[in-house]
Amino acid sequence: MAIEELASAGRTILHALGPQRRGESGLPARVRFHQSWFRHHVLGLEAFGSTPSHAGERALGSILAPADARRGFNFVASSARALFRYRRQQGWGVDPIRCTSHLTSSQALTLNLFGPLWSAPRWAARLMSTLLNLNVRRISGFDIEYAPQRRSAYLGDMTRIDGWLRLDTDDGPVAVVVEVKYVDRFNSRYIDPAERQQYRALANRTQLWDLDNANTRARSVNQLLRCHALGASTWLTEHPYDVPPRLLVIHHPDDRVAGKTVAAYREVLRHTDLLVTVSLDRFCQELLTSARGAAQRGTAERLLTRYVAHELSEDLWREYLAARDAFGRV
Repeated sequence: MAIEELASAGRTILHALGPQRRGESGLPARVRFHQSWFRHHVLGLEAFGSTPSHAGERALGSILAPADARRGFNFVASSARALFRYRRQQGWGVDPIRCTSHLTSSQALTLNLFGPLWSAPRWAARLMSTLLNLNVRRISGFDIEYAPQRRSAYLGDMTRIDGWLRLDTDDGPVAVVVEVKYVDRFNSRYIDPAERQQYRALANRTQLWDLDNANTRARSVNQLLRCHALGASTWLTEHPYDVPPRLLVIHHPDDRVAGKTVAAYREVLRHTDLLVTVSLDRFCQELLTSARGAAQRGTAERLLTRYVAHELSEDLWREYLAARDAFGRV
């Protein structure tokens, strides 16, 4: 390709998909580009939005324009948007800006994955049966961005979990803590569980972890430990004789940091059968397999297109990289 043609290709990409974050690389850059592609090629939206930066507003192709955000384009189905509105009515917990405008938001991903299941409990039961290797009869409780109203009665900190599911199964009631990661980092908040009385008491009661082990107190596992602990504290308060909740972690298959974090948590968790890891591509594929009817299948296919099928934007991605490498910021 001639230099002039390469430059033209770069300008065409930017015009169609919008700017990408300068200096970003690896999976975050690839995900942002794919979401920009989804905005333009699937949603058919020409305009893009911006985010605050140290130099003012920074336009990005992976952010919806305000008018499109208000119209609910960040949600793959009306059920996901309904779940967002319902959760907003419950109070603080979801970010109204990122959830509606940032196509790379993990909270938006959580709502998109679980909104359709929230509105179709039989679908949710089929999916959870497969992912957890259980016979789930029904979903008896379903919360997004969960934290107890009286935090002091549980762990006494600001920990919040992405999803909090209660299931009725052939083996009795089962609770599931869900953590969803797209490409954002694990929470930087750190609480030393060994120095907290509530965590000590929970560890002694459940024997889930050795809080005197340095690996258990490491920052790398802190978020997963806190989220799992919150679920265990909540569940065992209501069901003192039942098994502690499972922890279901959903992350992008190419997210090496998330993979290492989950592996590190598995090393410090004494009951490793309680930890279930599901890649985002498998979750969406199982969602499709367990779907019934055209509407459910259409939602699952849309999720696959948006979050998994990077091959659909691969040709444009290669053009973008070629233009960026040849001319720097294109």
